[in-house]
Amino acid sequence: MMKVLCFIATIVFTLFCYWQFNDLQQYGTQLWYLWVIGYGSVALTSLYSAWRPLPTALYLSGSAVALTGALMRFGDIQWDQTVFYNETNPAGNETGGLAIVALWLLFLGWKIGRRNHVSTGK
Repeated sequence: MMKVLCFIATIVFTLFCYWQFNDLQQYGTQLWYLWVIGYGSVALTSLYSAWRPLPTALYLSGSAVALTGALMRFGDIQWDQTVFYNETNPAGNETGGLAIVALWLLFLGWKIGRRNHVSTGK
């Protein structure tokens, strides 16, 4: 089941990565390439994790970084405007994307850590 979830996540994050290429024109996001690198890294991590789990600390560290970024972008949301899909208020989309990354990496860390814990009998 974990392989299937990792393959689905690979597809989802690859799509997220692909959609970032329009950000410079659509949203004026000058750092669009950082989003491509970020989502691409999570897609590759998901694909790799389908066969070989990475250290739990790596997943949890990635999740903490994404959560920190989400909380920082959350503070920039202009709540008096449309939150999602708004060219003048991209913080809503960015917060949502970072939260999804954080939750996925947290899930991977928990699942793989749990599997390692059970297999070693600790």
